[in-house]
Amino acid sequence: MEKLIVIVFENQTKAFAGFEALRQLDRDGDISVYEAEMIAKDPDGTIRYIDNTNKLALSVLGGTSFVGVLVGLLGGPAGALIGGAVGGLIGSIVDIERSGVTDEFMNDVNTAMTTGKFAVVADIAEDWVTPLDTRMEEFGGVVFRRARTEVKHTYHDNDVAAHRAEMEQLKAERAQARSDRQAKIDAKIDALRKKLEDALDRERSKTIIRQSQRDARIQALKAKAEQSEGEIRRRLEARIAEVRRDYEQKASAAV
Repeated sequence: MEKLIVIVFENQTKAFAGFEALRQLDRDGDISVYEAEMIAKDPDGTIRYIDNTNKLALSVLGGTSFVGVLVGLLGGPAGALIGGAVGGLIGSIVDIERSGVTDEFMNDVNTAMTTGKFAVVADIAEDWVTPLDTRMEEFGGVVFRRARTEVKHTYHDNDVAAHRAEMEQLKAERAQARSDRQAKIDAKIDALRKKLEDALDRERSKTIIRQSQRDARIQALKAKAEQSEGEIRRRLEARIAEVRRDYEQKASAAV
């Protein structure tokens, strides 16, 4: 299952050790790491990236960055997700629903990650929680998980449905309207048609991004599988099948 994780550590030394353990779990096939970053919380409450020369070895996926979304949300005010204050962080690339992040999750992480603490934020796939939890406990790391989700209806799906419903209502109204009102109704229908086309374009763009993301993950896992043998190779091949199945299910649910 694909998940976003935040592992909170007391200091930088333990965070680096936890990061290296994450790399080893990836090499052993216990988990697959798509992207990982190390961060710190400064005295003024801001989140700062820690320059880690090893991080690129874990970053196997370009484009959509769920880790970037999550890091951007850390330290934000309670209720930021509901209030829409983070819209600029996600932009047109990824919806907050797809990241799986909620206010509850963010509040839990922010409660643990007080001033002066460090954390490793990662986008991973794991079959069992025990391997990761056991290793992080060695360094006092507290693991927070959130399964990545794909809701059936995104905000843009709702836009499409709303625009279509309103257009049908206006068309029905136009059929019964007086001639002096028909021109105004026609103008509203034309404006709604443009909004509908824009919403459909956004959905098509997101579909392309989802497909690119799927292909990048599969290629990264294939490359690792080709260099592995035995149980590690079997785990990676099973993970590839899971990625394919997961994205197929999400695509069919979005129809």
